[in-house]
Amino acid sequence: MFSFMRDTFLFIMANLFDITLVTLAWLFLQVPVITGPAATVAVYHFAREAALRDEARFKDFWQGLRKYFWKSWLIVLPYMLLLAVLAYDIYFFVSLEQPTSRLWASVPMAVLSIVLVAQSYLFAFFVRENGAVRLAVKRALLLAIAHPVFTMALLLVTLLLFIGLYATRIGLAIVYVGPVAVLQTKAVQYLLTKREIEF
Repeated sequence: MFSFMRDTFLFIMANLFDITLVTLAWLFLQVPVITGPAATVAVYHFAREAALRDEARFKDFWQGLRKYFWKSWLIVLPYMLLLAVLAYDIYFFVSLEQPTSRLWASVPMAVLSIVLVAQSYLFAFFVRENGAVRLAVKRALLLAIAHPVFTMALLLVTLLLFIGLYATRIGLAIVYVGPVAVLQTKAVQYLLTKREIEF
C-alpha cells in the first residue's frame, strides 16, 4: 500500500498542471447542471488515459466529456438519488424518539457504507467498461470485497484528504476532484495488475 501511495503521489505531482486544469474544468462544468455528470465521468476518463499512458493530457478530459455526455447520466443520477434516499432515511430514523427507530437507522447506514466503499472503484470501472452500469457496479463491489483492507485504506486516505483540505480551507474542489480520480483509477489499475487482469 505504501509503495502504491508513494507512486501515485509522485505521478500526481509530475502531472499536477494537467490535473489542476481538469479539476478547474470540472468545477466550471458543474454550473450548468446538464454537464455535471459528464464532467464527473470525464475526469475518470482522463485519469484512466493518464494511468494507461503514464502521462496526463488535458485533451483526454474533453474526449471523455464528449464520449460520456449522455451515458454519464446512467450512473451519476441513480448514484445521487441513492445517496439522497439513504441520507433522508438515516435522518428520518434518527429523528424519531423511539429507541427502536434509531436501531432501524443502522440499515440505511450499512447500505450507505457499502455504497461509499464501492464508490472508490465505481467510476473507474464505469469508464473501463465503456459505460456498462451493471458491470461497473458488479466489478466495483467484487474488487472491494476481494481487497477489504486496501479498499478501507483507500477510502480512509480519500476522506483524510477531504477533511484536511476542508480544515485548512484550501480551495477544496480545485485540489480534490482530479487527484482523487487519479488515486481511485490507479488503485483499480494496481489491484487488477496484481491479479494479472488487463486494466
